[in-house]
Amino acid sequence: MRVLNRIARVARAGFRSRRRALLSVLVLLTAGFVAWHAVRLTRAHYAVKRAQEALARYDFATAREEAQSASDLRRRDPGVWLLAAQAARRDGDPAEAKNHLRHYKSLAGTTPDGSLEDSLQHAQQGEIERDVYDLMAKADAGHPATEQILEALAVGSIQVYHFDRAAFWVQHLLSRFPRNPIGRLIRAQMDDVLGKRDRAAAACRELLADFPDHTKAKALLAGLLYRAHQFEESASLYGELWQKRPDDLSALLGLERCRDRMGQADEARRLVGELEARFPENSEAILEAGRYALANGRPNDAERLLRRAVQLAPNDHEIHYHLGLCLESVGKADEARLHFERFKQIEGDLLRLDALLKAVVNNPRDPTPRREAGAICLRNGQTAEGLRWLQGALEVAPGDAATHALLADYYFGLGDMNESSYHRQRAR
Repeated sequence: MRVLNRIARVARAGFRSRRRALLSVLVLLTAGFVAWHAVRLTRAHYAVKRAQEALARYDFATAREEAQSASDLRRRDPGVWLLAAQAARRDGDPAEAKNHLRHYKSLAGTTPDGSLEDSLQHAQQGEIERDVYDLMAKADAGHPATEQILEALAVGSIQVYHFDRAAFWVQHLLSRFPRNPIGRLIRAQMDDVLGKRDRAAAACRELLADFPDHTKAKALLAGLLYRAHQFEESASLYGELWQKRPDDLSALLGLERCRDRMGQADEARRLVGELEARFPENSEAILEAGRYALANGRPNDAERLLRRAVQLAPNDHEIHYHLGLCLESVGKADEARLHFERFKQIEGDLLRLDALLKAVVNNPRDPTPRREAGAICLRNGQTAEGLRWLQGALEVAPGDAATHALLADYYFGLGDMNESSYHRQRAR
């Protein structure tokens, strides 16, 4: 009790005069600010440490979260922004990685670390030739970022459909870093594209044995199992993905399709309702709801949904096919015929794309199939994919006049006269 009284007397003494009171308040405010700042620095320090540890164990999603927390606490620290850029890039989010790198450069200016991250981001987006020799030299010299360099070159090669180069970089990556999940996932994805689905599924299972929460491997395996009509296991995986990410359309869509194919009508109906309610502006979700309504004897509901889906995605062949079926069932044969014709046109393009993909695999240095694939994608509204194909054509043949002519027309249509003029000059 005496101790408490003594503390109270000392506290009161500080406020016996106005000057002492002001000084005491200032001291208290300063001490409070220092304590607050120290807590923020400590929290940021541990967030950075946790982000680095997450990157070391290939948990890129956690690394992104921790790096974001650190950047919120230490917004003027360039190192935090660089760490956040690396985490976002390795997790496959180029837009976020680019934004974080921009913050880093605004604080640190031009640095070797920033230049390397810039090169890795460009490489991972398919601009392999831009800095490939510098990156290769760093990897050969055992640079600390060697693993990230090989990852970026492998991912970038996939971006522009250079499967031979991707296989080369993946082989180098996994020979030096055999646990690397990015290289292992790419190898599984390439096996899937090339029709080696049993091998792709086995690779996914091995990857998930080492990294049970690897969502991309889980999604790939779920899709492989669905196509193999192993609906029960596929549904289990899609369910896990949806539980972890409730806003993931692909997981909900996959789960609903599995339940429907398994004959679980009540559950499928409930999930279709979720699709329609949660994703009213997504063509895949509305297509599935329309398909389900048509299959369950509700043609009027199906027509409403499928007309909405075709507005959202006018170049989706499945939508045209199911809308044709729906219109035919309600006696609108002439309109149905138009949609069946459009379905056949788009399906023909898709079959041609399959043939072109095989041609690319068999002759990777020929720009012709890449250029034709790009033209098909642009014609069908798949702009990003079309540009990736054309970028890949220029990677193997920088002076290919026909590819430059296609790009000149594309950018002219957008009103981008600078890009259009550049490619028009190269097309001559």
